Amino acid sequence: MTTLLSGLHRLTLWFCAALAVAIIGALSVQIVSRYVFNAPVHMTDDIAEISLIWMTFLGAALVYREGGHIGLDLLDTLTRPALRRWLRIVLHLLVVAVLAYVITQVRQLYPLMSRLEFGTVPKGPLTSKFVLILLPFGIGAGMTILFALEAVWTELRGAPAEADT
Repeated sequence: MTTLLSGLHRLTLWFCAALAVAIIGALSVQIVSRYVFNAPVHMTDDIAEISLIWMTFLGAALVYREGGHIGLDLLDTLTRPALRRWLRIVLHLLVVAVLAYVITQVRQLYPLMSRLEFGTVPKGPLTSKFVLILLPFGIGAGMTILFALEAVWTELRGAPAEADT
């Protein structure tokens, strides 16, 4: 299972890198077309915005797996190794519980999303607010849950955490 999640991690990392390139490319085209040619290209801001949304939620899952989120290590330094292990397991399970609850409450976001507009993005099934916002959120949260369960499994087995970069 860890091998499968490592592959998912690597694939998502490459996808996030491609999204970063898309953001840089779209904004570069916008700057050049607007200020050099005085003819702005439509949808470049939208492409950058949508790419940033996807990169944010997917990147959060990647950073979670790599242990890169901000944390407080005070309890780590003050407790015994066995207690530290159980604290990490409880924290990972809390992440799973919170994200599972949030995913079940996503439908509550629909009224708020009625106020969102994406500038020049044409209306269509692939450009619905579900695809542009709720889908990346759900995928990112689902991946974080998988990575948290993997971390729990690793802690329970007593195996050292895998360092993926």
